[in-house]
Amino acid sequence: MSEWNQAQHHARRARRFYRAGQWERALEELREALERRPHEGDWWFGLGLTLDALDRYDEAADAFEKALKQRGEDVPGLLHLGIDLLRAGNPGKAIGVFEQMNRLDPGVELGYVHRVLAYGLLGMHDQAELMFYLGLQVAEDDPSGGDDRAQAMAHDHMAQSLLVRGDHTRAVWCWQEALRRDPAHPDAHRSLAIVHQYLDQDDKARLHFAQQLEINPSDIETLMDFADHLLKHGRSAEAGEKYRRALEYDPTRGLAHQRLGDIALSHGHYGAATDRYERAGQLDPSLPGVRLGLATVCHERRDHAGAKRWLTGELAVEGQTPEQVLELAAMLVELSENGEAIRLLNPLLSGADDLLMAENELYAMGLLCRAAAWVGQGDLTRGILDCERCLSVVPGHRIAILQLTTAYYQAGRFEDARRWLARGLENQPDDPELRQIKRKLWRAQALQGIRRWLGGSR
Repeated sequence: MSEWNQAQHHARRARRFYRAGQWERALEELREALERRPHEGDWWFGLGLTLDALDRYDEAADAFEKALKQRGEDVPGLLHLGIDLLRAGNPGKAIGVFEQMNRLDPGVELGYVHRVLAYGLLGMHDQAELMFYLGLQVAEDDPSGGDDRAQAMAHDHMAQSLLVRGDHTRAVWCWQEALRRDPAHPDAHRSLAIVHQYLDQDDKARLHFAQQLEINPSDIETLMDFADHLLKHGRSAEAGEKYRRALEYDPTRGLAHQRLGDIALSHGHYGAATDRYERAGQLDPSLPGVRLGLATVCHERRDHAGAKRWLTGELAVEGQTPEQVLELAAMLVELSENGEAIRLLNPLLSGADDLLMAENELYAMGLLCRAAAWVGQGDLTRGILDCERCLSVVPGHRIAILQLTTAYYQAGRFEDARRWLARGLENQPDDPELRQIKRKLWRAQALQGIRRWLGGSR
């Protein structure tokens, strides 16, 4: 068989394997064909499609460039090259390719659509919006009315750009318009769910999560996001069902096992929680929060040595959420590891502006936790300062008033203690802990008066 016939044989086998979804085998055959005939542009194009199917976007872009070099400029080659440059994280170069494509054919709507995304990724939002409107104009000029799926994609990309700029209203409209043009548009419902979740529009968020799963029941990211949303709002049974569905599609999702461990722990099922946490740790040893969960199980079982051992492991892991940092610090304080708790909380509270803007209660609890650690170390002055800062953020915070009154009482500053006690009892006159401090404060002041009288009578 001649060299040309051998090359053709490999190319034909590659096409069969590609159509069958056997991309690795198609890749082997195309490489064999191109080794014999390296100037066949169509084969380089096929190689690009195959590498794209394997998510090897840098290599795919290189193959499409070789195809264009051999075949000359054409719209399919430039389109695929630009898309894979975007996927490979090179939006700047992709923009040039799409411009080249529209110079070749100004009526190709996708050239403008993909530039909306590319400019948005580069933070050049004015240019993104210009491309969006140019694309709409091309669609209007098209006698057939344009491609609905391309226009849905343009609205999706425009929505992402608007979301980055904080324009939630227009972003929501764009995603709704994307769904009007293409009811099955990928991720549009999920994007709407996330925006409504951010805006505390929980019913709308749940509706769009559910609609996304109707379109794609095996969408693992939506299952995880929906489950997290449900868990945050106390709907642990529904959340657990979503996490388990996610694991049916991908049993290696360590985070899903961890979340199921959290749910089991919240219901006091310590054995089940331990099993889930251990499985999560095996799948992803760097996953933050797993060792914290195991430490919490030990702590609930009064195994303080085990709790300290797991906490030490958790401290070696990075990436905890602010909520996890607070939970970790609170347990360290309970175990009298006050210095470690302070060290952990300081970076979180030093970024107070961001944290304060995001969640006042979260920042307040961080200050209270650090105040407890300061008091545990005997540094009442710093403990009092953190309590007062907490009350400047969340006035009337019950725990802060209780802790501040106690700290002033321990410091012997009874007048200050009485002042904060009065504020607390004004809001919650029947609070048992405040009433207990009131009795202690009355006895302490009585004894102080007796000591002063005895000193004066000598």
